[in-house]
Amino acid sequence: MKTFIISALALMAVADRPQPTYAPAPTYRPRPAYAPAPAYKPQPSYAPAPSYGHSGYKPIAILEEENVHPGDGTYSFHFNTENGIYRSESGVPLPGYGKNQYGQDDGSYKQEGSWSYTDGYGNPVKVTFVADENGYQPSSDILPTPVPTEYPTPEVSYDNSYQQPQPAYGKY
Repeated sequence: MKTFIISALALMAVADRPQPTYAPAPTYRPRPAYAPAPAYKPQPSYAPAPSYGHSGYKPIAILEEENVHPGDGTYSFHFNTENGIYRSESGVPLPGYGKNQYGQDDGSYKQEGSWSYTDGYGNPVKVTFVADENGYQPSSDILPTPVPTEYPTPEVSYDNSYQQPQPAYGKY
């Protein structure tokens, strides 16, 4: 009897739930008739952009170029262009250069080289460099020189004679 009452209550609870309502299916309006695609006119031709004094950029010719890589780790190259740019570099592996047990590079190179060009004022500029275990070390007249941070301390003479204090000028 208890089972009958419990199942009757369960059925009443399920039957009492509101049933979902569904909206009616939407009605679609017929697609409007579109106007025919317009006939395209040929595009107007435009004048080329003004050059403002230069007729374009002229490629710079390389007058001389050499690359040497003999396969033993050393290398050297240089080139010279018609507008006066020159670049040269050579490098040799330092002892211990190669791959370690993990396949990573061991050791480093020692590289030396220089480049030169003419600046916008017509002055020749030349930079030489060395790159090795001490880092990159350029050398040139155009590089700024650091301001010295340590100045020589002036010598102070200690005279035990009494000096008269100077009068103060102006009132503060």
